[in-house]
This record gives sequence, structure tokens and C-alpha cells, in this order.
Amino acid sequence: MERLKEFCERSNLIYLTKKDINSISNRTGKEPAEFVDTLYDYDGCSVKVKDDARKVILDLPVMKSKADTTCVFYENGCTIYPVRPIACRLFPFRVDEETAPNGDALLNISYNPTCPGIGKGDVVDRRKLERLVSELFMQRASDINPQLQSMIASGAISADAKVYRTFPGKREKTAMTQGHPCG
Repeated sequence: MERLKEFCERSNLIYLTKKDINSISNRTGKEPAEFVDTLYDYDGCSVKVKDDARKVILDLPVMKSKADTTCVFYENGCTIYPVRPIACRLFPFRVDEETAPNGDALLNISYNPTCPGIGKGDVVDRRKLERLVSELFMQRASDINPQLQSMIASGAISADAKVYRTFPGKREKTAMTQGHPCG
């Protein structure tokens, strides 16, 4: 059990939805900036625009980690367990995103082969797992789509814009949305 505890507390890159962020904030009384990590300063908006509206950046929020990669809410166990993010509820499974030749998104559910608990518990209900993955991606889409639609309608995003996605790491602290409020 000690190996599993160590494995869980050191796992990171936990993607968050707005629902996750609101639930955690309500439960803990913390402001999102205290536990949400993004490339740009977190302002509740996951869509940033730069290069004269030709570059759209999806800056998806993840859970902050301590310097040793421990989750900010891990103290002798998960302190937000009742409201833990969908990504945590999926553990030890993960979702790998790929793009099909026709441009469709493909979601591959796999498990982390280094997890010491694999093969030692009950068999997971595949449909339940698929519903959880679907919920995660539907929530993510519902977080981003209104922002994109609002920016497109206002002309903040050009028709020839390219879309990029950030990955957590080095932070950039400049305003990116060129004066357009988040939808």
C-alpha cells in the first residue's frame, strides 16, 4: 500500500474543468489562482488570442503541484476527495488524444503501466470508465466553445487563425486576449 500512496501523491498533470475548479474552490474556500496552473495568468478564460487574431491558444487549466510534484491538495491523503477532479477519478487510467487522418479527435483510454495497483483490484466497468471520459471531454468542450463563439462573433479571431494548445511548464505573464473579455 505504501508504494501506491507514493505513486498517487507524485502523479501530476491533472486537467481541470470549470466545474472541477468551482467545486474545489467552494469546498476549500481557495481562489482558483491558488490551485490552478496555466501557461498564462489564470483569469477563467481558456482561450487566448495573439498575432493579430491569427493564433488561438487553448490554455487548458491543470492542478498546481508543489516543487516535488505533489498535488497541492495532497497531505497524508487527498484533502478534496469528495470533489476531486474527473482526471483524478479516472486514475490509474489515462486518455491519450490523437487526431485521425480526417481531423476527428480520437480518445484512447489506457492505464498507467507503472501503477503498482494494476491487476490487484476489481475489474473496472468499461462503460462507467467511458462515461467518465466522455464527461471530461464534454465539460472541456462546454468550457471552451462559448469563449470561441463569442470571440469569432466579435471578430477577435480571424477566419484563417490556427489553433494551438499549451502544456503546463514555463509561465508567460502577458495579456493575450487583446482586450476581449472571456465569453
